[in-house]
Amino acid sequence: MKSKHFKAYELVSKEDYEKLGEAKIWEILDPNLIKSIDTIKENFPHGTMTINNWFWGGDRNWSGLRTPQSKYYSFKSMHSWGKAIDAVFNQYDAEEVRSFIVANPQLFPHIKGIETDISWLHIDTRNREDVLLFKP
Repeated sequence: MKSKHFKAYELVSKEDYEKLGEAKIWEILDPNLIKSIDTIKENFPHGTMTINNWFWGGDRNWSGLRTPQSKYYSFKSMHSWGKAIDAVFNQYDAEEVRSFIVANPQLFPHIKGIETDISWLHIDTRNREDVLLFKP
């Protein structure tokens, strides 16, 4: 499943984009994560929702899928399984987006992990019934 609003290179590192190629990236990423990020973008349409921006010369390279070559890799991380993203917005505060997700679970049935007390948005599609709010 492909995203309506994001390109594959926004969801993986430069190294993984070059190594895996676009078709394999879409196979690896959790379709529920893709649905979730598309829904976030549709509800926060102004400005940018940036996950990785290395493609445009930015410094965000490991905010989506994290493979073992990432210095942020952890076997236990949802990022390592294609089930998590970290995003920043230029028109919205991360807390505003987190609060909206929590207040509207019917729009985000697949988001089951939300990290709190950070300046960016971390969401994941871990396998659980309820939403886990957790601190870094």
